[in-house]
Amino acid sequence: MSTPTTDIPAAVLDADRVHHEILERVAFSRYLNPANGPAARRTFLAGRTAAPPFEYQPLLEADVLLATLDRVEPPRDHPAGAIVGACLDGTRIMIRALRDRTAAAFDAMARAGGWYPDRALLSLRFPAAPDDTAPFDVSSAELVGHLESALAQRGMAGWQVERDRVMAARVLVDGAKRLLRVNPDARFRQRDLARLVVHEIDVHAVRTLNGRAQALRCFETGLPGALATEEGLAMLAEEHTGLDSPGVLSRQVEVVQAIDHARRAGFREVYEELSGRVGPSLAWGICLRIKRGLRRPEDPGVYAKDSVYLEGRQRVRAWLRCGGDLGHLYVGKVGVEDPVELWLDQGWVQPRPVPSLWGTRGRRD
Repeated sequence: MSTPTTDIPAAVLDADRVHHEILERVAFSRYLNPANGPAARRTFLAGRTAAPPFEYQPLLEADVLLATLDRVEPPRDHPAGAIVGACLDGTRIMIRALRDRTAAAFDAMARAGGWYPDRALLSLRFPAAPDDTAPFDVSSAELVGHLESALAQRGMAGWQVERDRVMAARVLVDGAKRLLRVNPDARFRQRDLARLVVHEIDVHAVRTLNGRAQALRCFETGLPGALATEEGLAMLAEEHTGLDSPGVLSRQVEVVQAIDHARRAGFREVYEELSGRVGPSLAWGICLRIKRGLRRPEDPGVYAKDSVYLEGRQRVRAWLRCGGDLGHLYVGKVGVEDPVELWLDQGWVQPRPVPSLWGTRGRRD
């Protein structure tokens, strides 16, 4: 069998390397998430503005980053070049959105990612679950220690857990930097200790780690279209281990409904409609996530990425039920649509371990 890089042109490998270096160096989430979230929330809830007065760190090097990507455009007539080129395209669109912060730029990002919920997704309904009455009695410091221990137990040397307040989520994985970010102001339930290990480490971080072993670094940071598989697999991992939060599916229905509404409505209209159904705290959290990044959140426009959780969960679940090989999803950050079996047969993608949480389902023949 040939070595993984034998049939990949040098120009493709160079473009892949430069793209990875950008993702490794630039923390794009710092530019997407508002730097003044708590203060903006207080102003909005006081009724003084139509939307929270979010402030953002400007992406001053946007044009330099775009020019850098343009200089390493790979030959797209080669299959690996087409993959890397599509990854570059996605990063270009994201950079333009964070530079311009217009509804049109975010619309382009949503269309490129396939993030807008379709009719089938919008029609989904799940039984309501009882309210989770477990207390938020776990501090961020305790969670950080727990995640660090889990990384050490898995032999994931080089990975770190970092505290970061400029986040819409409480926890996220920045794979290119081998970082788990935790909001130091967040509180957690006891269940979250195990749940976040499964979700953030045994799916996100392990797929990143496995992708690092492949010939192309974009298997480490994510192929085009892999995001829905990534988040859907993480949701299913929680369900498989019995760690999923009560009512999570019905909450995700509210998210996709809100995304659809926000395409036509401003922050306050979406927030007030949501508040009547899910309460003000959850309504705020959803609206923050789907209106972040936009210069004018009071106008129609949406950051639609969060539809991938429910869409991905449905897609991966159906794929596994049809006999999909879970091992294929752990060669790196790939999607269920990717021809992983063909790539394995060709030899430039190598099989990688599947976490033990999946039991016999995760074993490759």
